Amino acid sequence: MGAASDQERREVECLASIYPEIRQELDQLTEAMERYALVHSVDPPADLKEAIMSKLSFEPAPVQEPIVKPMPVSRPTFQFTWVAAASVGLILLSFALFLVNQLRESQQVQTSLRSTNNSLQDEIRQLRDRQQSADAAIALLKQPGTRVIQVLGNDKAPNGRLAVYWNAQLKQVAVEVSSLPKLAENQQYQLWSLVDGKPVDAGVFENLPTNGQLQRTNRSIGAADAFAVTIERRGGSPTPTLTALVAVGQVG
Repeated sequence: MGAASDQERREVECLASIYPEIRQELDQLTEAMERYALVHSVDPPADLKEAIMSKLSFEPAPVQEPIVKPMPVSRPTFQFTWVAAASVGLILLSFALFLVNQLRESQQVQTSLRSTNNSLQDEIRQLRDRQQSADAAIALLKQPGTRVIQVLGNDKAPNGRLAVYWNAQLKQVAVEVSSLPKLAENQQYQLWSLVDGKPVDAGVFENLPTNGQLQRTNRSIGAADAFAVTIERRGGSPTPTLTALVAVGQVG
C-alpha cells in the first residue's frame, strides 16, 4: 500500500467501501504487514543515543528582563458622577423655574381675563339698565298728560341744563341731561320735587357721557311745584344738601 499513489489509494478505498470482501482482504493484509514488522524489528545500538547527544550543543537561554508596563492611573469615578448629577440637577432646576414662570404668567392672564370679563359684564348690565330706563322714559313721553319741565343751572353750574318729564297721573318721572358738570366717582346727581317748599326724593340719575339719553328715576311723584337738582354721595341722600344745589326748574 505504501508504494501506491494517492489516486490509487483513493480508488482502493472507494472500492473497499463498496465491496465488503475487498475491505476484509485489505484489513487482513494490513494486520500481516504489522506482524512482519514486529518480528523483523532491530533495536538501535546502545551508544547511538550518546553519539547523538554529543553532537548537540545546548546553550543557556538568555535571561529576559521582565517588562513592566505602567498601569494607567484610574481617576475616581465619583468625580464624573458628581458632575453628571450636578448637570442633571441644573437642567431640572431650569425646567422647574420655566414651569413656575409659565404658571405665573398663566395665572396672571387668567386674572386679567377674569377682570376683563367682569368689567364687560358690568358694562353690559349698565347698558341693559340704561336701555330699559330709556324705553320706560320713551313710553312715558307717549302717555297723555306728560309734561316737560326745563331745569336750568345756577351759578355753581352756569351751563347746566336738563329736561324733566313728569306725568302726575302715572306718578312717573324721567330726565334728559343736556349739560351738567362732571362728578367724582363717589358722587351722583339727585332730583327733588318741591311741594309747598318741602323737598321730596325723586331719584338719582347719571351724567351720561353722551347727552340726550332718557333716564327713568323709579320714584313715584304725584305732586310738584318745582324740580331741583343737588350733588350727593353715590346712592342718594334722604335730605338734600342745599350747599350743593346746582339747578332749579318751576312747573308752569
